[in-house]
Amino acid sequence: MTEFRIRNAKLNDFKFIKQLNDNFVQFTSPMDLARVEHLHNRCAYHKVIEKLPKNDVHNGHDTLKENAVSVPSIVGFLMAMAPKTEYDSENYRWFDLRYKNFLYVDRIVIDQTLHGIGLGKMLYDDLFKFARDQKIGHICCEYNLIPANPISADFHQSFGFHQVGRLSSEDHSKVVSMQLANAM
Repeated sequence: MTEFRIRNAKLNDFKFIKQLNDNFVQFTSPMDLARVEHLHNRCAYHKVIEKLPKNDVHNGHDTLKENAVSVPSIVGFLMAMAPKTEYDSENYRWFDLRYKNFLYVDRIVIDQTLHGIGLGKMLYDDLFKFARDQKIGHICCEYNLIPANPISADFHQSFGFHQVGRLSSEDHSKVVSMQLANAM
């Protein structure tokens, strides 16, 4: 059975975070390595999910498979900002003007080959625990209505998110649903 663990993001994770983000740029926004570092430095919560190397049981001892890579691989990440963070996102500012005690999920990305096995839920469970431990009342995020992202809509509804507003680009080619959930 494959094992995963959540841990704080580190500098040497940034290239993997960028690669994961590149696969979902239609739902997130582009990031080069400088942007990953810029956002990391503003996050109250920035964690990754690692896929741990598989071990073989051989003569009662755990050993790495002969051809196995001995380093974990990054298969997902979540970035979240606290209130009053110096951050240039219109969506973040919308929440920051309306709420005082929140974490804003800037993005959550899971490797597309691992969708549906609960990794997003693992990250959100960890985020909600972090929020409770820090006495943070709400988790905020947005997801696309145009272009539609029904998977994200269903996922967020399962955590109790509900719409508290909408934002639209000038040409209306992109519309997002502003979402809020109680963290406590």
